[in-house]
Amino acid sequence: MTDPNAIDPFPFLGGGSRTGALIRAFDWQKTSLGALSQWPECLRTVTALILRSDAPMTLQWGAEGWFLYNDAYIELAGARHPGLLGQTVRDSWSEIADFRADAVSHVLEGNTLNYRDEHFVLLRDGEPEDIWLDINYSPVVDGTGTPVGVVAVVKNTTARVQAEQRLRFAQEAGGVGTFEWYPDSGRLEASEQYKRVWGLGADAVVTDKLLLSLVHPDDRHMVIPQRSGLPNPMAYLEFRRVDPVTGEIRWIARRGKVISLSGAARRYVGIAMDITDQKRSAEALAESDARWRQLVEQMDIKEIRHRNVRTLVRKLERDANRGGKQAGGLTMLAEMLGKSVAQVSRFAAEKPTTHIGDRIAREIEAVFEKERGWMDHVQWSANIDDAGSSHTIPSA
Repeated sequence: MTDPNAIDPFPFLGGGSRTGALIRAFDWQKTSLGALSQWPECLRTVTALILRSDAPMTLQWGAEGWFLYNDAYIELAGARHPGLLGQTVRDSWSEIADFRADAVSHVLEGNTLNYRDEHFVLLRDGEPEDIWLDINYSPVVDGTGTPVGVVAVVKNTTARVQAEQRLRFAQEAGGVGTFEWYPDSGRLEASEQYKRVWGLGADAVVTDKLLLSLVHPDDRHMVIPQRSGLPNPMAYLEFRRVDPVTGEIRWIARRGKVISLSGAARRYVGIAMDITDQKRSAEALAESDARWRQLVEQMDIKEIRHRNVRTLVRKLERDANRGGKQAGGLTMLAEMLGKSVAQVSRFAAEKPTTHIGDRIAREIEAVFEKERGWMDHVQWSANIDDAGSSHTIPSA
């Protein structure tokens, strides 16, 4: 039984530390460090420091890099704990031995090293695992100022890096970029996708002045919150930008939120996306609809009402071809009426003596939202077919 009144010969190991207890029990005589009683003061001091830190820290001692660490590092070690303790730099994490050995060698020359979001594939639990770490390596010196060890502060950034990756992949897939805007300084923190929306490179330094210079002159008043006159200056907005090299005009949609409106810390956050394709599709659809409506308005109602459908099909085909659209007449008629080509073919196959004109007239009235009878005010009793013979069509 341990005597509670006995003096601890190694107080630098501290009380209550799990790794401290493991260090106390480890047979250090089988390493070049020797027994605990032989440890130099500088080694004891830095060991005491890392054991009392709540940040994950490690110590690699000497050129061989004998490995020590603290309780906070245990989670990162995974199933490799406690086997890492007392191993050399090449044995403790063998899968990244070269990286760690090079770092120890460099720092023992009196240098420091800093890594941010450094990617490793570690076997923490027996299976390869992607890990990202922030690591700061610093030398430990003895009484003469000679580097004798390397202390490292380690931070596991895997969760943050993977979250940023998921966000970036989602932005790229959806074409949505994110930004944070500080209008008092003009500075923006923008995602790579946001820069792409604006036609900028990944390394571009984004400011509101730069973006404003890319906005179409007629739309600039809308994108400046102070001039927009909107109760929410970051409400949904669509505007145009002009490519400074090609002169191409593209559309951007922006939506944001005001985080702070007062003081020197005004901050707006939001998203932006390129909606050029949607705009062009909508414009093309509107132009197509307008062309069809104009075609119907310009046609002689008598012909639409009474003339053989085959003649109407040919007219549609000719008009389409003049407009640069190479398509058959049945296809054009089907497109105009919202019918399938098979349905229109059945209409065209019927004999001219039937009420073909009536059926087409009703279809056109429905498509163009006209009241029934809109095309009935002209009544004919005869028609001339394409062959030049006449036949009688019943009056409406």
